[in-house]
Amino acid sequence: MRAQVLTLAAAWLGMSHPLVPMTKGCQASGSASQDSAENSAEKATSLRMSPGVVCRSIDGYEDYERLPGAAQTSEEKLLVYLRPDGYETELVDGEYQAHLVPDFQIRKRGEKAILRQKLKMYEYKPKSPQPPRLIYLKNVISLKGLAPGDYDLTIILHDEIAKGPPASQIVKFRIIPPGDPQKKADAKQPEDRPTSPYRP
Repeated sequence: MRAQVLTLAAAWLGMSHPLVPMTKGCQASGSASQDSAENSAEKATSLRMSPGVVCRSIDGYEDYERLPGAAQTSEEKLLVYLRPDGYETELVDGEYQAHLVPDFQIRKRGEKAILRQKLKMYEYKPKSPQPPRLIYLKNVISLKGLAPGDYDLTIILHDEIAKGPPASQIVKFRIIPPGDPQKKADAKQPEDRPTSPYRP
């Protein structure tokens, strides 16, 4: 049975302000093999994300149009596509369900101050008869009020089932003034879609 493709769109209204290494030395070979296997299993199941992509549009799993230069005005919404992986599932009402929760932070490039953030922005609980694997997150974030310049969006993703360390990444984007010539030039560029669909 083909895995079900699931998605979630979240709108941010814009809130301001704020393996364990193996022990060196002598040990039984069986213990070393067991530790190595456990470490490999831990790495294989650790939560992670594909690099976030700033998009002009997102139509489905691995079906999006990249925004040239990741540049847009503050009147437009920041649209970011990413795929979670390495998350755990649990049985809920006879189906497999994941439980992912993202946090967001926005900083001016090169600065530490958080201009906007949203902790536990939403709870994503995809469910299907088979463990959901072909899933993606479609995030819509308001930039209203931010001045033109280069910014970093920090995405921190939590697995509420595994309760392990979160996965995080920084997505770079740029805010340009309305009527910027770059915006008109980007609008004329051909559509950019991914050529290598993700396989879990």
